[in-house]
Amino acid sequence: MSEVVDEKDDRFYVGASTIPAAGNGLFAKIALPVGAKLEVLGVRVERGSIADECTQFADAHKVRFGENELIIPLGFAGMVNHSARPNMEKYAEGDILYLRTTKPVAVGEELFFTYTEYAQVRFGFR
Repeated sequence: MSEVVDEKDDRFYVGASTIPAAGNGLFAKIALPVGAKLEVLGVRVERGSIADECTQFADAHKVRFGENELIIPLGFAGMVNHSARPNMEKYAEGDILYLRTTKPVAVGEELFFTYTEYAQVRFGFR
């Protein structure tokens, strides 16, 4: 059975990234304090499973969660671009994965976290 995913969070908006040729990015609609959390919504697959193999088209976008789980992001978290100087980090709370701010974020500021080594290589950052 499939689940419908629809994210509503008035703290964020999608717009043209400040990174040339990056497409869209995620921006703060309001000032965000340190520790503001954004849940990573998406489809969870077990690393190395048939589901993982059948979704190779999304490999560069999968977010690692723990040792053996990957999340194909479907909401705002999937729009957060890479930076070597991020303002967000991955954070697990029980069985929920979040991106949370590591410094105050101003209205209109783009949100970033550091991609995995694999994704950085796949996107040509390294």
